[in-house]
Amino acid sequence: MPGLTTRMAADSASRIMVCFEESRAYYKHPERVQVVGMPVRQEFIYTTRAEARARLGLGEEPLVISAWGSQGAREMNKLMADFLLLEQKAGCPWRHVHATGSFGWKWMPQLAAEKGVDLKAHPELELREYIHNMPELMAAADLIITRAGASSLNEIEAAGTPCIIVPSPNVTDNHQEKNARVLERGGGAVVLLEQGLTAEKLYETARELLNDAPRRAEMKAALQRMSVVDSAERIYETILELAAKKQIEN
Repeated sequence: MPGLTTRMAADSASRIMVCFEESRAYYKHPERVQVVGMPVRQEFIYTTRAEARARLGLGEEPLVISAWGSQGAREMNKLMADFLLLEQKAGCPWRHVHATGSFGWKWMPQLAAEKGVDLKAHPELELREYIHNMPELMAAADLIITRAGASSLNEIEAAGTPCIIVPSPNVTDNHQEKNARVLERGGGAVVLLEQGLTAEKLYETARELLNDAPRRAEMKAALQRMSVVDSAERIYETILELAAKKQIEN
């Protein structure tokens, strides 16, 4: 959702291109708003679960992926270390790939070890600094746990991956929660707020979703309905329209 600076700049714009229909209400001139989504890599749209799992060497075991951004959020990475321990104690009921981010990579593996997580003995639990093959992993995954940046949410919509979203509270105008609520109202996401969140609550929410295939199927369908797969074309056509109008005026 737009911040204050964006809304001020939009007052003089001929067209305001946004990701979500709900954004229209935040502008003084809603008639100028066009919902164009956000361009994402084609792999997010067209990679199938079967193709991704074959390339990754996976069978039908559940797969969870999680990430808190390229840097990694300190408090959420600390919580995720406890989450990994709960998975280990439960016998690793699913595979889990967690991206720590560049900052988290410096200390999170050691923190997890100090809490009793034995990654070598439990290869189902994997820590990475980054996930470089996100389209492939997202297509293969049964659940993604992440933040609510606009680009991430548009990738999730395109892939149709059921998600638990924990919006960052440290952003302008609380826009991440506003973004996340769009997917939640559409039926594609479960939103948990960071304040007061525990590893146990996050784990139980994930467990419930992974044990409810019909609900995840509904979430996938809802996300794909919300996805704007022709975003680049919409943006291009809007620019052409404005250029043609300007030429006529001149």
